Amino acid sequence: MRREVERLDRAGRHLEACEILVQLLAVSPRNPLIWNDLGIQYEACGQTEKALDALRRGHLCDSTYPPILYNLGKFTFDKFIRLHNARRLCDAEGQELLKKAAEFLKVNLDRDPDNADAHYNLALIYALSHNEHHAQAHMRLALRMRQDLQLPLGWIIR
Repeated sequence: MRREVERLDRAGRHLEACEILVQLLAVSPRNPLIWNDLGIQYEACGQTEKALDALRRGHLCDSTYPPILYNLGKFTFDKFIRLHNARRLCDAEGQELLKKAAEFLKVNLDRDPDNADAHYNLALIYALSHNEHHAQAHMRLALRMRQDLQLPLGWIIR
């Protein structure tokens, strides 16, 4: 079944992949890998709230599983960006989403310090939170770890 999920993912058939993952969860409901994969598939088909719910449920099964921690941080940050760009977010709500996203990414980095994507996203969050020192430090680490990452427009590394 796992191979079928991977095949469906490559084919862009994410809802069908979700159906198989739900079947796998019926057999193994405490498996954080399956919850993580389900979250990724829901996100891929634009069902962000279902994705976050799946990741939260996986986090309840294993609060130390690095992929879930990263994806909770990244998807929460993506949600902030979407709502902010749509002007559907008050300042307090926005700050709370940024805080949650940063917390998940920091815990991910405690377990996986070489995750360049986590450093990159955390740098963006710190920049939006006006914490330039931490933003610069995490961006430098991300760029050192992965040369294919690009500096965001207008970003200055000192």
